[in-house]
Amino acid sequence: MEKITFIINPIAGHKKYKTAEKYIYRYLNLKKFNLSIKYSTKKGDVEKISREAINNGSNIIVAVGGDGTVNEVSTTLINAKLKMGVIPIGSGNGLALSLGIPLNIKRAIERINLTNVKKIDSMVINDSHSINIIGFGFDAFVAKHFSKESNRGLLKYIYLTFSLLRKYKSKEYTIRVNNKIEKIKAFTLNVCNGKQFGNNFYISPESKLDDGKLNICVVQDFKWYQFFFLITLFYFKKIHFSKLYKSYKAERLMVETKTKNLIHIDGESQILKNKVNINVRPKSINFII
Repeated sequence: MEKITFIINPIAGHKKYKTAEKYIYRYLNLKKFNLSIKYSTKKGDVEKISREAINNGSNIIVAVGGDGTVNEVSTTLINAKLKMGVIPIGSGNGLALSLGIPLNIKRAIERINLTNVKKIDSMVINDSHSINIIGFGFDAFVAKHFSKESNRGLLKYIYLTFSLLRKYKSKEYTIRVNNKIEKIKAFTLNVCNGKQFGNNFYISPESKLDDGKLNICVVQDFKWYQFFFLITLFYFKKIHFSKLYKSYKAERLMVETKTKNLIHIDGESQILKNKVNINVRPKSINFII
């Protein structure tokens, strides 16, 4: 019998966590798993609880939340034999959607019962860890404001996106990729492991989670009236056909700016120094799909 720990982030999911806990007891195969459920209470708790669960003999750690929760759990499982899963109840759930994991809680638990595992890549950014997307530019600007909201959700994110659009100015970056140095002016610069931010908005439709490559996706500066067309391309997985879009595949990337970098790591806002190094960790997480 495998020992499994579910770590529930109550900040995510507009109280879906209450349904998640109820469904875990109802639908998890308790003949197969020795179950433990833990709750985070503050930022940084998830990683701490995950490490404690590992020390207490858990074989599987399941994040119940969004991409930020998945990030914190996966940080503890890099290149480990243990497995991780997700019940996606966050605002975006980009990694879960990229892996084809259902947003329906019951069906997500049924996937965990089957315990089919896929080895996926993760990313290193300076001294931090990412499993889905690292974002520079406008989406990091939105993530900063989104983090201050007490009530999160898709509608709030859409509202912030439109309200902040005219307040943001594209930024100049120097990037070193595939032994070449380029200067670019970008509305967004995203380093992707998964395909999408979440909610079926695809920034990197051609990404593969297990190819050992970073997918570097740049949306160049554009006129305000082009924004709605770009949104349509994101939704229909066609953004890579736009003349405003440029992409690279590489194992490492350096990004340098004249000032400190406002970024997001899997949706969580951070500020890093002006020089950022990003590398891929091939097939470093055993993820239940």
